[in-house]
Amino acid sequence: MRTTKTTSMLACLAAATILTATACSSGGSTAQGGDGIAQSIRVQAINDQTGAVAYAGTGASKGAALAIDEINQQAFLGQGVKISMEQSDPAGEIDRAVSQTTTAIADSEISAILGPTMGQQAAAVAPIVNQRKMPTIFTQAGSQGVVTGDYTFRATAPMESYYDIAMKWLADNKLANLSLIYNATFPTFAALGKDVVPDEAGKLGLKLNQSIETQSTTQDFTGQAQQIAAAKPQAVVMLLTAPQSVTFLQQLRRAGYQGQVVGTSVQSAGNVSAAGEAANGLVYPVDFSSAMDTPEAKKFDEAYQKKYGQLPDAYDAEGYDAMWWLARGIKASNSSSRDGIQQGMTTVAKDGFTGAMGAITFEGNDMRVPGAMVRWENGKETLLQ
Repeated sequence: MRTTKTTSMLACLAAATILTATACSSGGSTAQGGDGIAQSIRVQAINDQTGAVAYAGTGASKGAALAIDEINQQAFLGQGVKISMEQSDPAGEIDRAVSQTTTAIADSEISAILGPTMGQQAAAVAPIVNQRKMPTIFTQAGSQGVVTGDYTFRATAPMESYYDIAMKWLADNKLANLSLIYNATFPTFAALGKDVVPDEAGKLGLKLNQSIETQSTTQDFTGQAQQIAAAKPQAVVMLLTAPQSVTFLQQLRRAGYQGQVVGTSVQSAGNVSAAGEAANGLVYPVDFSSAMDTPEAKKFDEAYQKKYGQLPDAYDAEGYDAMWWLARGIKASNSSSRDGIQQGMTTVAKDGFTGAMGAITFEGNDMRVPGAMVRWENGKETLLQ
């Protein structure tokens, strides 16, 4: 409740700041004036580069930067048309994200915003960008109150929209007796743990014999691990944050449980590697993995490795597809104005497109992807067929 009130106060203060700044600005730029595509199109990235979720923000920005390289090199938007991206770092703070958003909106040369990735930051800026008609593409930010109007877009499929493939995998592998542990204060995991997993288990004939709630502040899972090990389930569904999952897996194995554990995409991108051998055999659904073998995924892998010298992860793919969604939107409307981008991205969303994450569709302005199951073994992901 306290967070909600703080967020609302920040949003209201920011809106007032924007009105003042807009009243004092010096009119529209080439990028914002009328129809047509400007020669120079500026995007402001506002996502964490430092702090607890820096892995998501830096990944999104790196993927977006690769997409911009390709868009510019291909002259996708016309000869001489260049997209550029400038970076801000809210560093995990809501008020900084709001401040950086208001600054970007007041700059008439900025055509769109990428980010933030943290759900609380995104929920704070969403009403602001909708009010001031600034097209904003979020990655991650899976909580409610993010995609709330015509000018908010999300290039990450909500976890609950593809978690059914994990439950189907359990059924296909005849792992019917389940224990569940979930972080009840993390909105995405709370929804999965209270609704999605039980509902899917019921549909597939799986038995959820044990359901254990934890909090975001929980750091020691000794008791819960022993309780689950004693129940001897065929599989454990683990809905925990990246640091929590490392601790839980280690303590679960020490408690004697050697069965199957199913996680979430939070464990991807090497986030579970700190668990060492305790993580071997972990399976989880992802929106993207470098283990995926579609032509688009392979093409993205090769381009990313050429630019950065390493394999991409899901956060990179989300930023990459987000920027291509933006470019397609500009082309569809033949306008790089803020209104043109909003209209164009909405048009693209109606038909969808194929990106690094596969055949992308949308529910309104909210992305949906096929998803894939992967297994973590000895420090890398492999695709499960």
